[in-house]
Amino acid sequence: MRVIDYARELFKYIDMNSPPVPLDEILKKFNTKVFYEDFEKIDGIALKSPKLSVIVVNKNLQLVRQRFTIAHEFGHIIMPHKSRYFICYSGRNRLMERAANRFAAELLMPEPMLRNLWKKYSTNRDFQVDAVAHILQVSKTALYARLREVGILYR
Repeated sequence: MRVIDYARELFKYIDMNSPPVPLDEILKKFNTKVFYEDFEKIDGIALKSPKLSVIVVNKNLQLVRQRFTIAHEFGHIIMPHKSRYFICYSGRNRLMERAANRFAAELLMPEPMLRNLWKKYSTNRDFQVDAVAHILQVSKTALYARLREVGILYR
C-alpha cells in the first residue's frame, strides 16, 4: 500500500465538510495517547505496541507544528515500520521520515477538503492562503507544499 493510502484509510473518520481534521478523535479510535514534554531538539516521539500507542510532542512548538508532528508520529504508528519507537529529529532515516511527512500532509489536508476550501476562498487571493491554513490548522509552509503536491499551485 502507498503512504497516502494509509492516510486515506482514515478518511472514513473525517467529515470532509467540517475542517479541521479531528486528530483527537482519530487517535482515540486507535488507542493512541498524546503527551506534551519540554524537549530541546526533538519535535516528537512515537511508541507503538499491540495494545497502546503513545505520542510525545514538544510542547514548545507552535500549535500548527504540534498538529503536524502528531500526525507525522501517528504515521509511524499506522504504517508498517519495523521499529516500535521513533524519535524524530533531522538526519534520521530519511525515507521513513519523508513517508511520515507525506502521511501527515495527506491526513491533515485531505485533497477533497483542501480543494473545497481553496475554491471557497478563491475570490480573495490575498487572503486565500491565510484563510485555508488557519481553517485547516496547518502552517502556510505545509499548505504551500500540499497545494503544489496536489497540483493546485505550480510555483
